Amino acid sequence: MAGFDQIRTVLLDLDGTLYEGTRVVPGAPEAVRTLRQHGLTVRFTTNTDSVSPAALAERLNGFGFEVTEDELITPVAVAVTLFGSIEGARVMAVAAEGVRDLLGDALAGPGETPTHVLVADPSYGADYDELDAAFRALREGAELVATQVGRVARRDDGEHIDTGGVVRLLEYAARVEARVLGKPSADFLATPLRALGAEPETALVAGDDVDSDLAAARAVGARAVLVRTGKGARARDPDADAVVESVADLPGLLGA
Repeated sequence: MAGFDQIRTVLLDLDGTLYEGTRVVPGAPEAVRTLRQHGLTVRFTTNTDSVSPAALAERLNGFGFEVTEDELITPVAVAVTLFGSIEGARVMAVAAEGVRDLLGDALAGPGETPTHVLVADPSYGADYDELDAAFRALREGAELVATQVGRVARRDDGEHIDTGGVVRLLEYAARVEARVLGKPSADFLATPLRALGAEPETALVAGDDVDSDLAAARAVGARAVLVRTGKGARARDPDADAVVESVADLPGLLGA
């Protein structure tokens, strides 16, 4: 299709785009293989912040996608890199144990004063005491860092509150503003594009979320494609360069 012939890099969202909960979108693995066979560089972008990148790669391979950990762009990986680069960072993490473990020496120990509070998918079972401790750390000067600020997470049994709800709670209570690491942050996509040596105008972002996927594409200057699976099924008048029924239609859109 005219206007897409310059695309060299495809950034694919995961949940809602390649799969929905535990159900693989029909034709999605084949679509990824086709894109690669036609010489396109494919990377996988996600705001999933409940598991480590390694565990996520394992999940994807179990779904039939051939993915390595270094092809994944996740806010958890960004957080690990960020805190590893800050000398003296002491992080209080409202996050699952597997995510906390990745922070290594940057994780604040008992009695230490946190320099940062990281919020990453509290659905693991964050309770009032944890949130209150995070609030108190923020009031004492720690910086609030959010892996992402999604409103709604979709699972097999329907919709659930996402990380953004807890982030906004802490912002409101502590009168602070979070630094957001995941989509729609421009840096989230600009960093891997720079690493690939790819210009934004030769990149395409495909996803189901108008507020994260399409907004991230606009923020970095890439083309935006909405898929009508996941949250995209209910999106009205999206600001997209193209709309397709599913990711299975993406190779056809790109002439692959």
